[in-house]
Amino acid sequence: MSDPHDHDMHEHEHHEEIVLPGDEPQGESVPEAGLISGRSASVRFNRRSDSVHRSNRARMDAANQSLADALKITYGLLQVGMLVLVLLFVFSGVQRVNEGERGIKVLMGKPSRTNIEPGAHFTAPYPIGEMIRVGEGAVEVPLANDFMPNKPGSSSAQQMIDAPLTEFNNNGRLKPGSDSMLLTADQNIAHAQFRVNYHRSNHLRYVENILPGNEASIVRLAVRRGVVHTMAETTIDDLLKTSSDTIATRIRDIAQDTLDELESGITIDRVVLVRKSPPLFLSDKFASVQSAAQSAGEKRETALRDREQLLNEIAGRASGILISMIDEYERLTELGEKEQAEALLVQIDAAMTGAEGEWQGQSTYGLVSGEVSEILKNAQAQASSRVSRAIADLEQFRAKQAQFEANPSLMIARDWSSALAEFLNKDFVSTMYLPEGRDAELLINPDQDWEEERLRLERREEAKKQQEQRRKEAQQDFYRTQRGIQAEEEP
Repeated sequence: MSDPHDHDMHEHEHHEEIVLPGDEPQGESVPEAGLISGRSASVRFNRRSDSVHRSNRARMDAANQSLADALKITYGLLQVGMLVLVLLFVFSGVQRVNEGERGIKVLMGKPSRTNIEPGAHFTAPYPIGEMIRVGEGAVEVPLANDFMPNKPGSSSAQQMIDAPLTEFNNNGRLKPGSDSMLLTADQNIAHAQFRVNYHRSNHLRYVENILPGNEASIVRLAVRRGVVHTMAETTIDDLLKTSSDTIATRIRDIAQDTLDELESGITIDRVVLVRKSPPLFLSDKFASVQSAAQSAGEKRETALRDREQLLNEIAGRASGILISMIDEYERLTELGEKEQAEALLVQIDAAMTGAEGEWQGQSTYGLVSGEVSEILKNAQAQASSRVSRAIADLEQFRAKQAQFEANPSLMIARDWSSALAEFLNKDFVSTMYLPEGRDAELLINPDQDWEEERLRLERREEAKKQQEQRRKEAQQDFYRTQRGIQAEEEP
């Protein structure tokens, strides 16, 4: 664009321009050569007309206008680009927290919000703000070779845990540089493998104090510290015999205390004792000892079970109370405390009969059962039978006494006849009838079969009597006390 005032001024001016030889405008007058002395001028000034100048001026104005339009377009595109960049910068603050993660919003280098749940959240763009994501899922760290002998060849942690013990170094020599071990409280060597499960419980402390690359190493070192401390308090027998859960719980507590001191924000969920072993070159001897101990334990359990079953069969629920009472009775007897022993014996009798009673705060009523109860019932029945038989004999004697006093001859004849008839009815008596007034001679050849049968019956009866006598003596010895068995007096 040109200024009109300047244009009017230029119209009254004469323009001079430099014209090179050969560029003379056609149709303009050129001085003759003879009129100019010397060499021809290399450059000369030539005046153009105003029309030519105006034409050039118009062309320049069009170019300037095109340049200005191009600059405007470029500036507009630059503004749009800057706006897009600003929008991208602002929307870069929209961060997404994935499932299984928790977010921590940071503003100007300081946490402004913690424990952000999964989803899209807005935060100030970086570097003004930041969204730090922390995984909250469970993490497992295996301790496969930390306390085990060397295993030839490269193996993963899972392969070392699954590998049999025969694949480890068991030549009887442990190299400190390659073989690992544990020292127990009784200065024995042991080996073990563990699995550790943990999670990040305090995300802010975790971000502030733990580098993700060092996380597994820190947990591993804390657990190793717990293992070493626990084994220093545990003997080799306790390690091999005690429940793995008890040892693992102690290890977890020590490792968790270490992580808490570091303010790591990590919580150990559990420590699993995968495998425990004595020195591998002595494993056979340890196994034989452990097998013998296990067999002894099984036999002991069997004996205790049989004991409980036998006591239950003998005295039922009262067996434990009766044993305690009898032990106390024996103690009082040894000390010479007769009165207390007698009083306790009364309580024992009451407990055995199921009567009302109490021992050490526990009622003994109706607890007795089993063989004791059966023996007492039989004894009571036998006593009742003896009393009844004695009463019957007494009544019979009194009746016979009255008959004898009334007619002695008749009484004697009847008893003699009754005794003779009972004798003749015996199996070993043979009866023969002979006519009167004649002599008789008997030549008797004993019947061998009859004699053997008689002897057999006699031996059977004798065996029954001896067996019954032994049973009675055994029962009497079982219930015998210092004061002895009081024999029942027959009337």
